[in-house]
Amino acid sequence: MSPFQDKAGASFDAKQPRSVSIAFSIIDVVAASPDIGPSAVAREVGIAKSTASSVLADLADRGVLERAGDGRYRLGLKMFEYGHLALTHIRLFEVGVPVLERLRDRVRDLVQLGIPIGAEILYLDRLEAHTLDTRFHDETWRRLPGHASSSGRAIAAFNPAFAQTILTAGLQRRTRYTVVEPQRHLAILDEVRSLGYSITEDELTEGIAAVAAPIVVSDGQSRRAIAAVSVVGPTDRLRREGYAGLATHVRTAADEISTRLNAVRGSALRPHRA
Repeated sequence: MSPFQDKAGASFDAKQPRSVSIAFSIIDVVAASPDIGPSAVAREVGIAKSTASSVLADLADRGVLERAGDGRYRLGLKMFEYGHLALTHIRLFEVGVPVLERLRDRVRDLVQLGIPIGAEILYLDRLEAHTLDTRFHDETWRRLPGHASSSGRAIAAFNPAFAQTILTAGLQRRTRYTVVEPQRHLAILDEVRSLGYSITEDELTEGIAAVAAPIVVSDGQSRRAIAAVSVVGPTDRLRREGYAGLATHVRTAADEISTRLNAVRGSALRPHRA
């Protein structure tokens, strides 16, 4: 991207913080005044018209803004997607925490609510259990690789885009048990789709196992996983007690969250009647 120039004549590259600030200022102006042109945007933000035109065009190319035939701009579908995604995550947290609390009390192990971020899983919340040490409450454990986590597999099995992102990023080894062969990884995802839940043993850290189930939402045309509920505990004990019974509780929790989210989404999409 070529450098822009501000009203004072100073040049700045699109990679610099100044251009990011200008882009957000422009989005704010367009949000407040739909169908606005470059000249008006330049006045509101305090930049040269050429700068406003360049940034507006770039934001339109990325779908953040939409360009009308007369050269005016309004918010684009990408902003709707971002807003919808943010709202979904807020609702996911609100709906999910009470369900996680009940699950934690039932299984008496660490329970987690995770979402995909890039090729990783970001844990929005963890509810403490007394069966594990405090390592999982350290910030370094808040984001974990999707291919080696039960949550990552549960989501990837029902979210093709996330599954592809994981493969593109590469399967890095964390322990001697981490699955790093792409074909074996894909075979595991097939099994997860069949079972409805995923299991990992010693793949992130030896001695720790996890069971996860996907939270699946529908947009009316397709269904995809946007998050996962998981339970973490010592490998020896979970294996001894049996994964199937634990998976039943995890799937019930994930299904409850899915049902509530879909109900909220459905009501939001239905037209209001006068």
